Amino acid sequence: MVHVMVKVKFPQHKVEESLKFYLSGKAPKYPDYVKRIHQWFVSDYNIKLYNIYELPEDKLYEGMKRIGDRFSAYAAMEGYKFKIEPLIEGSELIESYRK
Repeated sequence: MVHVMVKVKFPQHKVEESLKFYLSGKAPKYPDYVKRIHQWFVSDYNIKLYNIYELPEDKLYEGMKRIGDRFSAYAAMEGYKFKIEPLIEGSELIESYRK
């Protein structure tokens, strides 16, 4: 399994609009193999969301595309930004340098 982080940021005054869209169910669904394992919210000058997903290594490319499709559905909202980052565990990184 591999992990992917999606960082989202949007203005505080867009919370209601974002929530309405989320609850509408109009955003593309995740495939069964994409599992969100964590989601954190930070209320600052902007709203920030940190999402961690777990998916099979052989589905990384397609999984990231599908995650991107879902988050792109919010892109029409003023000030909305997101970034998808594949993650690697520190022990895996160290092991790759030992080879």
